[in-house]
Amino acid sequence: MKNILILGGMSIIALIVVSLQQMMFPPPPAEYKVVYLGSPNCGICVHWKSNMLPAWKQDPASSYAKLEIAQLRGSPFRGGYGKHDPVFREAFKNKRRIMYPSFVLYSRGEIERVYTGTKGWKQIEKRVRAEARRMEKRAAKTAMQSAPNAAGGLA
Repeated sequence: MKNILILGGMSIIALIVVSLQQMMFPPPPAEYKVVYLGSPNCGICVHWKSNMLPAWKQDPASSYAKLEIAQLRGSPFRGGYGKHDPVFREAFKNKRRIMYPSFVLYSRGEIERVYTGTKGWKQIEKRVRAEARRMEKRAAKTAMQSAPNAAGGLA
């Protein structure tokens, strides 16, 4: 019984230490990159480029994700995406069907997920906005913590 209490106490202490560590040293921000893979003959792609893309460029959260646009020229299976062909091959290597538009979301240099259609784009927007809010809160917290130190140093 005594051993169980000691083990339980040590577990609680370990959880507290991990929580404090995460509060003091939060994970680095995600580095998002989105590669748009579209086709000129796709009506949804045309809609996205003419309506949703301009709105996204005006959104402050757009600065938290690098967006690259790859327009299909020829067959997607024969180098139709030019310099973005490796992205296409990596994103669709195990898929039998291609849907347009497709958005390949990279986080810290790795493909996190492939989204399709305008609903997929909305999921990316939501994800990037959440990251933007998290980073803004962190910046505000850092500014508040450094402000008393700066004021104290002036007195």
